[in-house]
Amino acid sequence: MRAEITHPDKVLFPKGKITKQELVDYYVSVAKWMLPLIKDRPISMKRYPQGISKEGFFQKSAPENLPSFVKTAKITRKEKGKTTMILCSNKDTLAYLANQNCITPHVWLSKAQKPSHPDRMVFDLDPPPRKSFGAVVEVAFVLKEVIEKKAKLKAFVTTTGSRGLHIVVPIKPTRTFDEVRAVAKQIAAMALEESPKLCTLEVRKEKRQGKIYLDIQRNGYGQTVVAPYAVRPLPGAPIATPLFWDELEAPTLRSNSFCLRDFTKARKRNPWASIDRSARKLSF
Repeated sequence: MRAEITHPDKVLFPKGKITKQELVDYYVSVAKWMLPLIKDRPISMKRYPQGISKEGFFQKSAPENLPSFVKTAKITRKEKGKTTMILCSNKDTLAYLANQNCITPHVWLSKAQKPSHPDRMVFDLDPPPRKSFGAVVEVAFVLKEVIEKKAKLKAFVTTTGSRGLHIVVPIKPTRTFDEVRAVAKQIAAMALEESPKLCTLEVRKEKRQGKIYLDIQRNGYGQTVVAPYAVRPLPGAPIATPLFWDELEAPTLRSNSFCLRDFTKARKRNPWASIDRSARKLSF
């Protein structure tokens, strides 16, 4: 490994005393699964220099004096001008990010070669406090049915490592973000018709009436989502974990079921191995 690890014994997660070295080792261990899913996508770093007990910050622009193995791309800002952003193309870069106290990398839904045209569509199933995870799972299966049967696309699911689920749809990068978000809105509206008592498209929290919010707002230029297999800055270091659909049926499953220290023992296969091969053109 070419990345230099400084202060490897620094505790980033006070509960359990999880160190920076453990964070680095985790990311290196999942690189074979994670890298194909995030390669060539601009990365925003959520950094926690003092560990998760102190407030972290987002860093979008790449730091100066990067190691030679870290690839970058010039990306046009939504507002004005351009910025240089990191592309994570090898396990050394994953280790470098972890050494920068980047606990959670966030990635674009498009690649640097074609930043205005996403090849992912995402639905964030955001439950209100105290909503049972079983209700989130039920909505996920409703959304899957709409995506695959009505929209003729392929749906993949991941825990967020926090409370909800993300449904990710691979698409051919032939449409702009605005066009993709419009399609996502149509799909979400069809899911709402199927399950009006469980989910909502209401943006304002006070108007959601305890329902699960079908959030499509991440489908926009410059927006990011938590990278698959990323560690979340929460006690126990839970992982945003791609799943096979039948795993959602396990009654003990929760969004934070998989954590850093037990991950490599618990997970033996990558449920998203076929995601790129499953990309299809949007038909409406």
